[in-house]
Amino acid sequence: MMRIILSIYILLLSFSGMANESSSRIYKDLQKAHSLKRVLYVAAHPDDENTRALAWLSLGENAETAYLSLTRGDGGQNLIGEELGADLGVLRTQELLAARSHDGAKQFFSRAVDFGYSKSAKETFEKWGKELMLADVVMVIRKFKPEVIITRFPPDKRGGHGHHTASAILAIEAFSKAADPTYMPEQVKEFGVWQAKSVYWNASSWWNKEIAAQAKDNENYLVADIGGYDPLLGMSYNEIGTIARSQHKCQGFGAIVERGSRLEYFEHMAGTKLKSDFFEEVDKSWTKLVDANFDKNFKSLLNNFNFANPVASVPLLFQIKKGLEKLPASYFKEEKIKRIDDIIINCLGLYIDLTGTDFSGLSGEVIELSLNLTNRSDLTVKVLEEQNWVTCEKNEEVLIKTIANPAINFSNPYWLEKPFVNLFTVVNPRDLAAPISRPSIEKTIQLKIGENTMAYTVPAIYKWRDPSYGERSRELIVTPNFAVNFEESNAVLKPNETKEVKLKVQSFKKDLADEIVITAPKGWTVSPTKINIEIAKKNAEQWVTFKLTPNAQAVKGDLTLSNKNGQPLQYYTEIKYDHIPTQAIFRQAVLACVPLDAKIIPGKVAYINGVKGDVPKAIQQLGFIVEEFEVSDLAKVDFSGFETVVLGIRIYNVYPELKNFDDKLFAYVKNGGNVVMQYNTASRRVKSESFGPFPFELSRDRVTDENASPTFLAKDHALLNSPNKITADDFKGWVQERGLYFATNWSEEYTPILAWNDVDEEPVSGGLIVANYGKGRFVYTGISFFRELPKGVSGAYKLFANLLSYQP
Repeated sequence: MMRIILSIYILLLSFSGMANESSSRIYKDLQKAHSLKRVLYVAAHPDDENTRALAWLSLGENAETAYLSLTRGDGGQNLIGEELGADLGVLRTQELLAARSHDGAKQFFSRAVDFGYSKSAKETFEKWGKELMLADVVMVIRKFKPEVIITRFPPDKRGGHGHHTASAILAIEAFSKAADPTYMPEQVKEFGVWQAKSVYWNASSWWNKEIAAQAKDNENYLVADIGGYDPLLGMSYNEIGTIARSQHKCQGFGAIVERGSRLEYFEHMAGTKLKSDFFEEVDKSWTKLVDANFDKNFKSLLNNFNFANPVASVPLLFQIKKGLEKLPASYFKEEKIKRIDDIIINCLGLYIDLTGTDFSGLSGEVIELSLNLTNRSDLTVKVLEEQNWVTCEKNEEVLIKTIANPAINFSNPYWLEKPFVNLFTVVNPRDLAAPISRPSIEKTIQLKIGENTMAYTVPAIYKWRDPSYGERSRELIVTPNFAVNFEESNAVLKPNETKEVKLKVQSFKKDLADEIVITAPKGWTVSPTKINIEIAKKNAEQWVTFKLTPNAQAVKGDLTLSNKNGQPLQYYTEIKYDHIPTQAIFRQAVLACVPLDAKIIPGKVAYINGVKGDVPKAIQQLGFIVEEFEVSDLAKVDFSGFETVVLGIRIYNVYPELKNFDDKLFAYVKNGGNVVMQYNTASRRVKSESFGPFPFELSRDRVTDENASPTFLAKDHALLNSPNKITADDFKGWVQERGLYFATNWSEEYTPILAWNDVDEEPVSGGLIVANYGKGRFVYTGISFFRELPKGVSGAYKLFANLLSYQP
């Protein structure tokens, strides 16, 4: 089927999968369909996987290969946009699937939420619950039934991150547990037990610079050159792997394409110690699984495949499918049949799509669809319309009008349907470990090719013409009548201060007539409490406003919205990038209301954007006048009219050319300005560089415990006292962490203000340092204001107000 469906219906992803492929790609997929090799790769996050090794295993060894990522990367940072938290997890999930579309592997997940950097497996298991995680990994092994399990990390501190180490520990323990019939017997009933042959660690010179010498002639290692060239694909496996790696764009992992030899080292961890090959112990055969004739037919198909006329293989493909249907129910059976079905569609050059007239349909209402089928083969294809078979001859197009009755639920990633903390709740057991939700709307059509029939499920999409791009498409989603989006994620107000709150209403219904009912937390007054909504056109937007005022007794809480029937209103988010399909997320619309008596010294702030985020909005909430600039604007910006210049997060990582303007920034400081530099990652490129008018460097030091007690190193310093007195109470209620990439090796002109430490570690004091330079001030902070401010953490607002108001 067409490539656009590959991008949105990726749940059962395979290399040729949903697209009409060339003959060589079809043959590659036939090789994999015939193969009984299976390997599971295990790590912790999106982008942890070795895409080059996956490409070699999946496309070189023709093994059914899967990557199990324990998390969706929700706790990470974002180099390309504003998504953080759950939204970032959705983006990184799709980037993983984009990578899999190149390297040909499948994708699984556990229920674990990425809670940010963890310094030990012990802490990781305390958050997630080791037994719950072990059950998830065992389930994937029993379901997928790999011959070999490969971990990306070692089961000790060399993993560097508690999640990394935990992933290896779980893989090794699950290797044994999956074969134990007494462990999770309810799983055994559904999937049976499974004993993989071996567990290997995909070791690397990251951990051991002497690995090449150590692995030579060492029975504990398998060494493989994964750089082989595949003429069917027109690329080598490490080429494909680096292209796949580059799909992790939000993590900055774009890579130069590699070609030529590349050695990978695999160290034995558990099970059988293999001699030379991952699959030397595979003892299954199609003759044992089905019968001798089945294997004979399959080999005949491979040996006699007609690259100039792939449709000639269709009759034999149907015989193979009938043989597969004799197998007992299992994931393996479904996987192989799905692959054969896709190969049949590709051999026929059969184009199928199911399209709607818009990208959305209302929950519970009938949606009109068009089924388009174009036959580009010499075989007659028939499609069932109601009770009649409609014939489609060569180059003939059939268009069938049909309808769908969507479920009541709105389109959403299945793992976000319920509130979560450290684990996602999976409502439907069939979704457990699946990479994404099934399509919101799909139809199973019946096809007849000669005397053979087959059912084929097609997702509903919406297509449109983009004049500068061409054809575009996205999944057809199910929506409420309308959604509401607050302009800001929170309202931070002083007692008795009134703020006008802006609310965007997006209609998914024609002639919408409804009402927004506003409920504020205790101590907050809203006016009006109800807003009538009338929007004539579907997909039109309307802005409405209301006023919000806290009194002296106001408490922190969520303002909620409902419609005239009392149903909670939904906040609608779209995640749109060229390298992934558009993602739609609905969640209950709430506005965090934060009473805060934070003082400022008023002034203008110039915010120079690094990675996009909500910090500029938070600065406005404090009462400052904010102007945003890009690094490309700096040659013409006059800083003299600003009291403070703030450098956006990771600005030197994404815009290294900012170093060209250091002299201009430092001159501004020398003349009386105030510069606040937020954190940058200590990448290889910038780690050893010096920053600021006096030198300091970036480290990888961080404090991951959001409740770590602060130590005030400079109690009388203005940053802790003016205009707001900062106390230990201001560090309560923080989220995820204290900070990251703290300063190190700073010159004596800097004064460290705070120190923290994680459990059993020495205090680190580079999270906030400051130096006077000429008449002005320069501040570096690794404190995670980019997380705390959007979450309405009042203490973070007060401290940030002091940074922006700083006058020595």
